[in-house]
Amino acid sequence: VAAASYARGRPLPAFFVRKQTKEHGARKLVEGLAPGETLAGKRVAVLEDVTTTGGSATKAIEALRTEGAIIDRVITVVDRLEGAAENFASAGIPFFAILTAADFR
Repeated sequence: VAAASYARGRPLPAFFVRKQTKEHGARKLVEGLAPGETLAGKRVAVLEDVTTTGGSATKAIEALRTEGAIIDRVITVVDRLEGAAENFASAGIPFFAILTAADFR
């Protein structure tokens, strides 16, 4: 998404959240910020390729909130329709799926 936005002349800042810190490099869960840049007070969208229950995104959200980010929404390319929408709704986080498992039947 970040590369496509840059190519279209409307660059979106981007970063990624690791599942766990590495033993080398920056040793951070949130990687890809410019030197000195923080997420404090910034509204962010979490983007996933495939979402089942939302567990991975929830862990990423926890790491982002620890960094001071404000979670605006979660967007997934494919929702497997196995509970993510309900889990995010109960957490008060807007959730949007581009496609769902039903689109492939």
